[in-house]
Amino acid sequence: MPTGEIREAVTADASDLATVYQSAYRENRERGFPAKAESVNERAVAEWIDEYRVYVAVDSDVIGGVRLEETAAERVKLSRLGVHDQWKGNGVGSRLIEHAENAMRGSGYATIWLTTPQDHPYLPEMYRRRGYEKTELYPLEYRRYDEIVMEKQL
Repeated sequence: MPTGEIREAVTADASDLATVYQSAYRENRERGFPAKAESVNERAVAEWIDEYRVYVAVDSDVIGGVRLEETAAERVKLSRLGVHDQWKGNGVGSRLIEHAENAMRGSGYATIWLTTPQDHPYLPEMYRRRGYEKTELYPLEYRRYDEIVMEKQL
């Protein structure tokens, strides 16, 4: 388990975080669930950091990240959860989710939600174990797979 910190991202993290996303989302593409995050660049990540609330996990280098976007007065979307391939399986993703949930709860949000590939071999179950429930299907016309919406009351 990494001993590093989780903190709010700054623009200087954009290059390292883009590398994390490229690494993290490569596995999904290999499993048949391609995502734009696999080809994200530093400029796009810097824009996310400016526009949304983004947290990074750091253990001498940025090793993971998560993005949060307000979608309604009391609702926030969790997206772009990614952990560098070298750090997967060490609890980094769980720590990022927990940090994001606590931060959003502390900011007064009542619900946190996300989308994830419906047939992914472990992501829907990982979110279920964390208290997220499937609320609806999220069809993707531009992909060969559909996603589901999952949400959790904070």
